[in-house]
Formats: sequence, C-alpha cells, structure tokens
Amino acid sequence: MGSRWVYPFAGLVILSMLGSIYAFSLYYPPLQDKFGIESVAELTLAFSLVTVTYSIFILPSGFFYDRFGPKIPILLGALIIFIGYLSASLMRDFSEWNSAKLLYYLGLGVLPGLGMAVIDAVPRPLVAKWFPDKTGTAVGIAAVGFGIGTALVTPVIKYFLDVTDVFQTFLYMGIIYFAIISLMGLILKEPETRKVEEVDFSLKMALKDKKFYILWLSFASASFAGLMFIGNAVPILKEGGVGEIIATFLIVTSLFNAGGRIFWGILLDRTSVWTAMQFNFFITMIALFMLKFAYNLPLTAILMGSIIYANYGGLLALFPSATAIFFGKKYLGRIYGAIFTSWGVAGLLGAFCGGLIKDLTQSYIPSFYAAIVMSFVALVIVQIGKSDSS
Repeated sequence: MGSRWVYPFAGLVILSMLGSIYAFSLYYPPLQDKFGIESVAELTLAFSLVTVTYSIFILPSGFFYDRFGPKIPILLGALIIFIGYLSASLMRDFSEWNSAKLLYYLGLGVLPGLGMAVIDAVPRPLVAKWFPDKTGTAVGIAAVGFGIGTALVTPVIKYFLDVTDVFQTFLYMGIIYFAIISLMGLILKEPETRKVEEVDFSLKMALKDKKFYILWLSFASASFAGLMFIGNAVPILKEGGVGEIIATFLIVTSLFNAGGRIFWGILLDRTSVWTAMQFNFFITMIALFMLKFAYNLPLTAILMGSIIYANYGGLLALFPSATAIFFGKKYLGRIYGAIFTSWGVAGLLGAFCGGLIKDLTQSYIPSFYAAIVMSFVALVIVQIGKSDSS
C-alpha cells in the first residue's frame, strides 16, 4: 500500500496549478498599458467569473467524476483551461478593449472556472478513497496545493512577462497548465479494492441526513468568517498603520495557509471530525478577537493573521474528510460537490461584506465582530452535530 502515497502528492501538484490561476493581478498592468484601461474593476471581473462559474459547476462535476472516474475529468478540465488561455492569447489581434474583453472574460474567467470545477471534483475525494485510515492527513497533503499554487507559479508568469508580451504569456501558461495537470491526471486511478462501508450514501440519502446540513452550514459560516478577513487583509493592515509589513504578512500567512491543511487533517485523524472542527472555529474566534485590538502592531498582526490563514486552510482538509467519513466513498464526488457549494456562497459574500461594512462604518472593527459572530455560529452548529452523534 506504500505506493498509494503518490495520489496525495499528485493531487497536490494538480491543485497547485488550479490555485495559481488566481494570480490575476500580474496580468493587470500590461493589459492596462495595451488597451488604455483605467479601471481595474473591469479586469477583476474575470476573477468573479472564475468564482461564480466554479461554484455553479462543482456539483455537476462531482457527478461527472463519480460516473467516469478520475482520468477523464482531469484531462477534460485541463483541455478546457488550455482553450481558455489560448482564447485570451488571441486578444493580441484587437486594439480596442471593447472588442477584446469578451475573449478576456471567456478565456480567463468562464473557461478556467469551468475547467477548475471539473478538475477539483477529483483529487480530494479520490485521495479519501485511498486513505480510509488516514483520511484527514492524506486529504490535507493534497489540499496544500491550492494554498501554494500562486507562490510557485508567480515567478514563472513574471519571467514570461519580462521576456515576451502578456498575450504570449497566456499561451505559454495554458500549455504549462495543460501539460502538468494532464500528466498528473494520467497517474490517478480508483482503488482496486475498497473497504466495505457500513453504508454508502447516495446524494438523495445524504440530503435527508441532518449531518449534511450541519456540514454545509458550518462550512459556509467558517469560510465566511475567514474570507471576511482574508479578502480584506491588505486594507486592514493599511488601516492599522502597518502597511510596511504587507509583503512579509502575505508570504508568512501563505505558508501557514498551506501548513494548516496538513495540521488540521492530522488532528482530525487523531481526534474526531467534531472535535477538530470545534478547535478550529474556537481558535479562529480568539485570533480574530485579539487581532481586533492589535492589528496596528506588526508582530501581533502577522501572528494572529497566520493563525486565521492556517485555520481557514484547514477547512479545506476538514470538510472533504468529514464528508467521506459520514457518507462513505462511493458517491463522494457529488456529495462533497454539494457541500462545497457552501464555500461558493462564502466566497461570493465574505470579502464583499467585510468591505461593505468598512464603507458603511469607515472602520474595519465592525467587520472583526461580524467574523467573530460567524465563527461562533459555526461552533454552535458543530456542537449540535456532536450532540446528535453522541
């Protein structure tokens, strides 16, 4: 069974490629120069399109994986992403933004979002099937990829932007994404023998089980709290008067975000689903509370911010593992896809609400209170699930 460890690390590589797709900001300056775009909002819309498309298609992608296994979804998703970046590279043929922006939104927004959904439905559920005995640890290793992707690929994107133009960079990155994701996808396969579960829930059965809604609501609440801070971290530091630490803060917290996925996965294996989640949400509450009083102190901001990032990263190990433990492995792709829609809701609303509260109150302090409340809500919901299980 030693060879099974290839699957978490293949998943890590695949998810690192998906995570790096979010490095949009590197493309903004050359596109602004090329098309004379003053408003960054027009460019950031592609980021929103990735998130929305991904959130819409993650559930049907789970069905697709359950039906066809790991290789076909991975290869199809890689092809979709390549077609997207190839389309974006064709923007070079236009001189006006109004003519080119459809290719931009399609090539860097809709198609990558769709490709990511098709691919992302595979690694964590597949790894959970291979590791019924160490689900949290193995899924945590795979989940690290999404956290480190941007850091790994940013130097590559910068290199291409230095030696060629942004449109050729799109083409090169599309080729890289396709080649690496496809290569890793060819390695993946389902376990030949599987432990007989006490029960393998269908999605219909899962939707009738209270634990499904416990997981959905607690995932949404905890993600909302984390993203409310993470999505506004840079302006929060500037408000605290410690803008000079932003670069250090982002590097350190990205490492903790990745490491948190392994840490919380291991803790789940050594304790229980409910206990690990309770610790995660409670520690996040404490870190947010302390940060509220001291986000103007550089060391405290980095320390508490790192804890919040680590705990948020841990959610992406805890919840797929919990889904596998509670509902079995046979239909894990579609069931986790359904639960993961809660992250989509939090992703769309968390950072936005944090910024909206700032606009309405002229301070981020109330946003901290809101994030603390959402962490507490997640804690209460999980306590209900733990009590019912007892």
